[in-house]
Amino acid sequence: MSRRPILAAAGALSLALVPALGLGAARPAPVQPLTGGAALRSAGASALALVSYRVAPLGYSIRFAPGRQGVRANTDTGAHRITIFMRKGDVPSLVAHDIAHEMGHAFDATRMSPGARRAYLRARGVPKAAWFPGRTASDYSAGAGDFAEVFALCHAPSAVFRSRLAPRPANPCGLLPAAALR
Repeated sequence: MSRRPILAAAGALSLALVPALGLGAARPAPVQPLTGGAALRSAGASALALVSYRVAPLGYSIRFAPGRQGVRANTDTGAHRITIFMRKGDVPSLVAHDIAHEMGHAFDATRMSPGARRAYLRARGVPKAAWFPGRTASDYSAGAGDFAEVFALCHAPSAVFRSRLAPRPANPCGLLPAAALR
């Protein structure tokens, strides 16, 4: 059986939970971090099991840490490490989206050439967009963030799409380079 129907059903569930999680709200609720090694590992493993891409071949590792205000995850391209900041109440599909988004950044950092980035921006209909955000800008308004969001849509069961660069694509996997589909 293909994983796509399962991923689509889980994505529909996460869409129903988006308002309850405060996504898109004017003022975010204070973060209640998930703490404790066993709780972090268990919640992280549940979310990671929903992601269809494996980041280890890119030379990256994933670690789960207690939630922080203002950031859900980050990718350290120097240390080749993705950190997911876990919050109480996060559903696995939302965390899976965050994981896959960061995997998209790892893929970009290790496998995308300037030419591949230009081709992606053309395919998204924003050929003149900047790839990297400014120092204080959100990556959701730049090519790198849009690529990571599209990567997440392809590899995780999420209804979330945070890019502000271009609309949510109907076929996210069709926009990615072949190497990103393995």
